[in-house]
Amino acid sequence: MTLHVVSDDPKVPAPVTFERIGQAVESMGTSFEVFEEEDFGLANFSGFPFQFAFTTAGKFLSVRILWKTDLPMSMQAMATLFTAADQWNRERYFPTIYTLVSDGMIEVCADYICSVDAGMNEEQLVDNISAGVASGMDGINFMQSIAKGVATQLAN
Repeated sequence: MTLHVVSDDPKVPAPVTFERIGQAVESMGTSFEVFEEEDFGLANFSGFPFQFAFTTAGKFLSVRILWKTDLPMSMQAMATLFTAADQWNRERYFPTIYTLVSDGMIEVCADYICSVDAGMNEEQLVDNISAGVASGMDGINFMQSIAKGVATQLAN
């Protein structure tokens, strides 16, 4: 266990915890639920579910959104979505977008990672959560537009 001196000054960086993430998320107008057994938190922004998790060493925070598409796994769909994700990742620093397959269906993940090792003050924490949420929504919206085209191609 690591002990930290925590200042009352909101401008001084402090360790990032699920409690602080919850306070920041709630200040943004939504609720935050922590699942301690699985070691992650969940918040819903404009209909998008975001997962908050620390890396194993606790040095980084992941702000992640997972979109379950309606596309069954196929080489054509995976190739198109992989290419779109690769294009996104080459042109933008964050979030990182990648595809997964679960139960034969394609899923898309947008993952924003920020360093929390040195702590963050309140403003930095809200800024990073906001950046993760906004860029995650942008990334998923981009991938949804590509997936629409794939679905149309597969239907023909």
